[in-house]
Amino acid sequence: MPLFKNKWEVPDELIMQLRSRFFDELRSDEDLYHPDDIERVKDNDWFIGRYLLHMEKDVDKAFHMLTESLKYRKDKKVMEYKGHVTNYYLYLAALRKKDLPREYFDARAIFLYNKDKRDHPVVVVRCKTHVKKEETRRQQLQYMLYWIEKGVRAADWGVVSILFDCTDSGVGNVDLEMMRQLFEAFRKYYPWGLGYFLVYNMPWYLSAVWRIIKQWIPQRHVSKISFVDANGLKDFMLEEQLPLCMGGTSTKMYEPKDGFKDGDESE
Repeated sequence: MPLFKNKWEVPDELIMQLRSRFFDELRSDEDLYHPDDIERVKDNDWFIGRYLLHMEKDVDKAFHMLTESLKYRKDKKVMEYKGHVTNYYLYLAALRKKDLPREYFDARAIFLYNKDKRDHPVVVVRCKTHVKKEETRRQQLQYMLYWIEKGVRAADWGVVSILFDCTDSGVGNVDLEMMRQLFEAFRKYYPWGLGYFLVYNMPWYLSAVWRIIKQWIPQRHVSKISFVDANGLKDFMLEEQLPLCMGGTSTKMYEPKDGFKDGDESE
């Protein structure tokens, strides 16, 4: 029985059952999933185990979630918007850096920045850079998911932490639908994939907004949310992993410098 992260146990027979069902289905259509994910299912017990843990070791439910998740990662992104109802089908296989607006990268609106104390990659979201616009919502959400997917792929355990930097942000930077979609992505497609969710330097007048957000976040994720200042942040990240502007010692660029233009390669 594998013991993951010295904490979670999943019986070998359940992993074998889930893996077998996956490859039985794959024989009917070899193009259902991305080759990288097929290899993960084949060789990585944790990649399978986290779906079983998420579904309380129910193989049928875990199989459904696994296949839906990998189809999400494979298929081309689509968004449908009708009136006040928004249905997102945001798939990542075709989502590359060149598909997204260059100015998002130049602003360093979202990016990977070092690791937390549990060795999880940290995805930073600089709230003050976000402007809520219906006409750009699709690309903004794709940009966010681009970095989450990049962090997940960089993590040994497929787990990332989010650092939500509220410095200099205001009500105009708040986007409830984007927040809902962020947590929905973790709930549906990245089981056991969220480490910490750190809300840094939040202005007091945004407290009411977060009370609304917490009402529709799954309890499993609510328990991961911590509101921190510079001192509290050090409970989750070492000083050498934090930028100078947050009281750390890392000299890695956090905010873009004057005239900064992002290169062709992502971090």
